[in-house]
Amino acid sequence: MNSAVTSRPLSRADSVRPFRVGAYGFVFLGIGHLALSAAAAAATQTPERREVDTAMRESTFALLGLERTVLDVFNGMSIAMAFFSITCGLLILAAVRHAPDLVQRRTAFGWFALAVSLAVLAVSVLLLPPPPIVVLTITSCAFALSLRRATTPSARAAEVA
Repeated sequence: MNSAVTSRPLSRADSVRPFRVGAYGFVFLGIGHLALSAAAAAATQTPERREVDTAMRESTFALLGLERTVLDVFNGMSIAMAFFSITCGLLILAAVRHAPDLVQRRTAFGWFALAVSLAVLAVSVLLLPPPPIVVLTITSCAFALSLRRATTPSARAAEVA
């Protein structure tokens, strides 16, 4: 019996699949965040939560002539970031669908997605609860795997020659 293993080279399309996983992770993160925010707003509040919300409503500040409560800013930034996460993921998916070469080769597009995912993961580890940490760990690994599977510019030049 021959125990030799023949390695099959990965096709360049194999770098697209993990990249899509990373992009869908961004979409999932944003949708999950919006759903969790809506559920928290609809849930019966504990006395402690009411106390915190009251304190945040009573704390105001003015910035560039607009006065806002801390609760307004907290909720506004949270919802805005959820929409940005969804939009970022959808834009990445659209770009890869129309130009898969962006991730089949190691381009700045792939490196940028990985860098953003890692940066947001670092913020999450420092400041957020486990769900975004888990999702962003998956997205970061997916983007890194995609880059690992992608061809390098020098390999691409050799293919053409």
